[in-house]
Amino acid sequence: MPFSATPAAQLGPNDHVLTLCHMLANRIGKAFASELENQDMTVAEWRVMLTLAQHQNASGQEITGRWAMDKMAVNRAISSLDQRGLIRKMRSNEDRRTINLQLTAAGRKMYDALLPMANDRYHELLSGLDKNEEKQLRQTLLKLITHTDSLID
Repeated sequence: MPFSATPAAQLGPNDHVLTLCHMLANRIGKAFASELENQDMTVAEWRVMLTLAQHQNASGQEITGRWAMDKMAVNRAISSLDQRGLIRKMRSNEDRRTINLQLTAAGRKMYDALLPMANDRYHELLSGLDKNEEKQLRQTLLKLITHTDSLID
């Protein structure tokens, strides 16, 4: 279902690049949020599951840092996923203060069920770019994220 901008949201030549990035990020979240809600999943919970599916084992702090999300939003997502039996918590062998997270079998099943929907949305959103534009955008975003991280830490 395509997202249509309201007249007040019209884009203009004076919009700064970072403003456009925020506008895009919010639209991407909205485009996917309603589909996730139908599956009783929030965007924050999906991000936690996506991270754990891709990295097998991560802490809440690592997930917060990866997505640059609010710590409380990640903690709420982790708590909800844990209560629903979709993730498990394990104390790290390297640092006993750290709790690592993993998808459970039920969590992997839920992730596998949601992945086609997420992939469809991803392809739909990127269909406005050709392969070269997508590659350039990815490289530019990685460069901006890396530079921004160096300013934060």
